[in-house]
Amino acid sequence: MTYDEAFKLLNKITEQELNEMAQIGEFDTYAVWVRTNDPGNIPHFHVWDINTHGDKFHTCVRLDKPEYFHHNGKEDSFNSKEKKELMQFLSSIDIDEEDRTYWQTLVIEWNRNNSSRKVDKNLSMPDYRLLN
Repeated sequence: MTYDEAFKLLNKITEQELNEMAQIGEFDTYAVWVRTNDPGNIPHFHVWDINTHGDKFHTCVRLDKPEYFHHNGKEDSFNSKEKKELMQFLSSIDIDEEDRTYWQTLVIEWNRNNSSRKVDKNLSMPDYRLLN
C-alpha cells in the first residue's frame, strides 16, 4: 500500500468514526459524547479522556439511572470528585445552545442518534454522585 493509499484509508476511517458520534461537550480532562445507533440499546453516553481519546479512560453512563453501562473496553469509573464535576457540567448552560443545559442537549442528541430507543425529552438528570 502506498503512502497516499494509506492516508486516504485513514481519512475514510476517521470520517466514519466522526460521523458515528455527537460530542456534547468537555469538562476537566474529559469529553462527553453519544454514539449514533449505539448497539447497546440502553440509553447511555460515553465519557473518555481528551488526551488519549479513551485509551486511558473510557466509560459509559446510563441516562435513566445513576449506573454505569460497562461493556468491553469501556469499564472505567469516576472518583467522587469527578462524579460531582460531571453533574456540574451536565447542569450548566450549553455554550452553543444557551437556552438549555448540557443535560438537555445530551438527551436530545441521544434521541436524534438512536432512533430505536428514545427517552423522554423531559427526562430528569439522575444524581450521578450515586454512580456505582
